[in-house]
Amino acid sequence: ADSNGEQKVLCFRRGALEDAGVFQGLSLEVERYLPLIGDEENRAFLPRSDAERDFRYKQVIPYVLIFQGARILRYKRGKKSGESRLRGLYSIGVGGHVDERDYAPLEEGYMNGLRREVREETGLERGTISSPLAVINDDSTEVGRVHFGVVHRMQLPENVQVSRYNEIESPEFIEPSEASKNLDDYETWSRLCLECLPPKWLAQPKPKNRL
Repeated sequence: ADSNGEQKVLCFRRGALEDAGVFQGLSLEVERYLPLIGDEENRAFLPRSDAERDFRYKQVIPYVLIFQGARILRYKRGKKSGESRLRGLYSIGVGGHVDERDYAPLEEGYMNGLRREVREETGLERGTISSPLAVINDDSTEVGRVHFGVVHRMQLPENVQVSRYNEIESPEFIEPSEASKNLDDYETWSRLCLECLPPKWLAQPKPKNRL
């Protein structure tokens, strides 16, 4: 945390993304872009309020698609959602910022942040998390310009329930084909996942690899 008590969030230099090759939308080239997150020379922890306004950095956001059997979790962003610009929109992604506290121990930092965010938003403690399926960069919106998404899949046991938290309204598990209808009602990242991920990746887990 900084001197004002604000937690610092994981970011990396936008210049590193430019060196690797800026893309717009969703990319399946995870091996090309994941090193940007782990590279200590490019990594920074910035107070979130500063990071939201500093276009020199990208905040890293794990974005987890949660499945039960073949059905995917869909919900609406609640009125108390931490990101006001996304309130009221449908989403199939759960996640949020990785912060400095998660980096203890250092090598587990990113996954610690991912699990913590899923737990805080849904109450879920159990589930198998895949390796990254894709990365998202959307410079077309104000919120997208300062964030970089890493898409994962989480498979739940059949008997696990998702809690209704302040940020989540009307959670339901539906078929991906049903979720893909009326895409204009979704936040941008969810729409990109439904439009661009290979259908087989929405049907079965991808083998794990290291971040």
